[in-house]
Amino acid sequence: MKKIIILFALICSVNSFSQETSKWRFGGGLGLSFGSNDYFGFAISPFAGYEIMPMLEAGVTAGYQYSKWSDSRQNLFNFGPYVNFYPIQNIFIRTHFEHYIGSQKYDYEFGGSNKYNFDESALWAGGGYRSSGRVQFFGGLMYNVLYKEDDSLFSTGLRPIFGVSLGL
Repeated sequence: MKKIIILFALICSVNSFSQETSKWRFGGGLGLSFGSNDYFGFAISPFAGYEIMPMLEAGVTAGYQYSKWSDSRQNLFNFGPYVNFYPIQNIFIRTHFEHYIGSQKYDYEFGGSNKYNFDESALWAGGGYRSSGRVQFFGGLMYNVLYKEDDSLFSTGLRPIFGVSLGL
């Protein structure tokens, strides 16, 4: 009888342990684009986040973007921390610092080329919506508060964000 009680207690404890949800989230986004002037673009942006408390998540992102036009190519890498605040269950407010490092190569029509390296920091602030559940889809709009129109990698200070995350 004692063995049966111990076995039952062990099964219950394993079952209750398996119901705990992890506070870790992993996800990201993928992008593929085509356009005029033989444009082709590819982007990947994975992230890892941790739920510090039910209304607060923090994590890190990394990313890579490749762009090609008929006369130039660009490689861009980025990395940085983010914080999401959830004032209401599915609504988030986000701040996200990213540092970008890249290179661009121009091929001239009559031969020769020019290559240069660049870097820039961005502090994105904004918000959006996320779905519920273990697998979540999210979307929102961010603004780069460090954006300078005449001195930026970006054509605008606004950036939409979309992605998928998985809670482990």
